[in-house]
Amino acid sequence: MKNNFDKIIERENTNCVKYDLRKQIFGTTDLTPMWVADMDFETPDVIIESIKKRLEHPVLGYSFRPESFYTSIIDWMKIRHQWNVKKGWISFSPGVVPALNMIVLGLTEADDKIIVQPPVYFPFFTAIENHGRKLINNPLIIKNSRLCIDFNDLDAKISEGAKMLFLCNPHNPGGSVWKRLNNILMC
Repeated sequence: MKNNFDKIIERENTNCVKYDLRKQIFGTTDLTPMWVADMDFETPDVIIESIKKRLEHPVLGYSFRPESFYTSIIDWMKIRHQWNVKKGWISFSPGVVPALNMIVLGLTEADDKIIVQPPVYFPFFTAIENHGRKLINNPLIIKNSRLCIDFNDLDAKISEGAKMLFLCNPHNPGGSVWKRLNNILMC
């Protein structure tokens, strides 16, 4: 069950945000659509088969997350990162953007300062500004052709009373993967 990531998949005229909204948003279709995180490869067979199996039952009513939902996360974090995650720590969100908004509303108050590290996925900004929080930019800097954190600037922003930091890892759109080295995040 090997996936072919080199296979060209025709996406245009499928109501695909990535391709079909280029003209509406940018005024042209003559550009490479790197503005949205939408993959251009087929969904893995295991996912397609799971969806098909679920669709064999004719009622698609409300459902809940089974125990396997939690154990898959707990096991992954233990095996991959040696973290002992408890079931009660896991919260469901229907997506990254709703999660960003819920986190801002749940953990901060109006006028609190929240740090983002541009360039970054644009909903980071709107999740802050749409809820009356103050957006604080800690722009990433280029070192050795990679986007890296400007720790001097970050320390200054934290000292100025920032209540939260949105850390995007792996970084979107830059691709840097933050690694811990002697308790410091490195790019």
